[in-house]
This record gives sequence, structure tokens and C-alpha cells, in this order.
Amino acid sequence: MKRIAINGFGRIGRAALKIAAETADLEIVAINDLMSIDNAAYLLKYDSNYGKYDKEVRVEGNNILVDGKAIAYHSIRDIEQLPWKAVQADVVIESTGIFTNNADAQKHLTAGASYVVISGPTKDTPTVVHGVNTEDGKVSVFSCASCTTNSISPVIEILGRRLGIKKAILNTTHGYTASQALVDAPSKREPRMGRAAGINLAPAATGAAIATTKALPQYAGKFDGIAVRVPVPVGSISDITFIAARATDVEEINRILTEESETERYNQVVAVTSEPLVSTDIIKSPFAATIDLEMTRVVDGDLVKVMAWYDNEWGFTSQMIRQIQSI
Repeated sequence: MKRIAINGFGRIGRAALKIAAETADLEIVAINDLMSIDNAAYLLKYDSNYGKYDKEVRVEGNNILVDGKAIAYHSIRDIEQLPWKAVQADVVIESTGIFTNNADAQKHLTAGASYVVISGPTKDTPTVVHGVNTEDGKVSVFSCASCTTNSISPVIEILGRRLGIKKAILNTTHGYTASQALVDAPSKREPRMGRAAGINLAPAATGAAIATTKALPQYAGKFDGIAVRVPVPVGSISDITFIAARATDVEEINRILTEESETERYNQVVAVTSEPLVSTDIIKSPFAATIDLEMTRVVDGDLVKVMAWYDNEWGFTSQMIRQIQSI
């Protein structure tokens, strides 16, 4: 039984609690976040994307009770002072979006944890995408990258290994996130992220393709991409276009992806579908990528397009939980 603490109880932190609660060998023992415990319990119970939580949630003293199981709740700013040793936390999910460099993440180890899993891309820690480079996650601090990196890395690994990829480019059509403004406002990140998220298509930079090359270094300098943020709260699709190393066709691409989705390596990570899905159909899917086989295209034998649906919250968090199980 791995004992997990969560630092940062936002969208990913709350999804991690819910997924871990259904995973036999994991136990959430503590949460740290600066919002009030009452607000944290409220946001756990009611969710605009996923509906009301099907477990009883209530507050008792400094604990959040989930179906009667007490989870200690803290609001401590200095992460070196967190009680990870006292609660015997094996793994900390670092999901604040703030402590993403190695030096900061190491402070969780000082506080008593054995492993730190960062729920976002980093510059100076190993990047691990479950299924793609699972074994790299044996180090004490690592990043599980982003939702988009998790959706595209398995596709790149599979088709690179089975077919060969010379170079590739990504466009992800992505649901809006908290990094965007609800109404037009200034943005320190980039101007388009300050435009009203609920009514605009907003092209944006993304590091997802570059992060993929940290898990698959053979594609460094050969893979890049962009994102288009769209007015849906969850549910995204990655569009990968690449030059194949040899001649191929739609039938072969789809056969390869279907075969790989049934392997022990990828059967929890990648799914395939021939059904005419839209973004709401992918909500709460646990897969990193669901390949839309009807969208596969091949031009002149070597220009290939593959599209993969993903729940950019639930699918990514499911990947992170699977990686924690593998430690």
C-alpha cells in the first residue's frame, strides 16, 4: 500500500484523490493547500466537469472525510515544514503548478517523502510518460509532463518504433484552463491567453511536443507544435502530422495502433475507436490517448496524420496514478 500526500488541491489534485480512492494499492493520507478546508471539501464534492462526487464528503476538525475515511488537511506555505514524515507519506503529488523545479521539489523529500511526482512539465527533472518510458520513473523526483504530452508520446513511440518517423508537428485542440481569462484582461503569459476563454479560439504556444522529446530523446529537434484553446471546459484532441520513414497507408497505420492498444504495455494507456466521437464523449476517459481511426490520413505514402482524443484532466491524472503504482 503506497501512502500519498497531495500538495495543491486544484483540478489535478482533486482528480488524483478520486482516482486513487478507487485504486486498491493506494491511500491518500494528507492534503496541503492554502484554501480553506471547507472550500476544499466543497470543490471535491461538486465538480462542474464531472458532476457530484459519488462518495460522502464532510469536514471534521482538520480532516476531510471521504466515505468516513479521514484525510488530514493542512495549509502550510513552507513545504519543508509539511508533515510528510509524520503521516508516513511514500509519494507526494506536487500539483500546485508552482514548485516545478528540482530544488523546490526536493524539499518534499526533506519533509519526509520518498518520492515526488510533479504534475506538469519541468526543465530540470526527468520526464516520465507511463507506458512510454515507465522505467525512468525510479528516481526520487520526476515529472509526468502534461496532458498533451501524455496523449502524443505513446503515438510517437508506437509509430516511430513500428514505422519510423523523420519529423513531426503537433496541433492540439485543447479545452480552456485556469491560465486563461474568463473575460478580456491583461495576460502576463501571452496576449491571447487574456481573451475571454468561453467565446474564443485562441492559438497558443505549447511545450508538449518538446516535452515528448525528453521522454523520447531520439526526436529532439524533430518535433514541435502549437495549441488552439477552444471554448469547452474539458475534452481535447491531438493532431499529429509526420513524415514516415517508409511508405505506408491508412490501413497499416490503423492496424499498428490497434495492435499496440491491445498489448500489455499499452492496453491501459492507449485506446482506439471507429465511432464518431465528439469532445463530450471523452470526458472521464482514463486513457492517455484514444485514437480516432476514422481521422487517420496518409498523403503520397509518407505524409501521415493521426488524431487522438484525451480528457486533459482525468486521462492525464490516470496516467500519473499508474506511474505512481509502478514505483
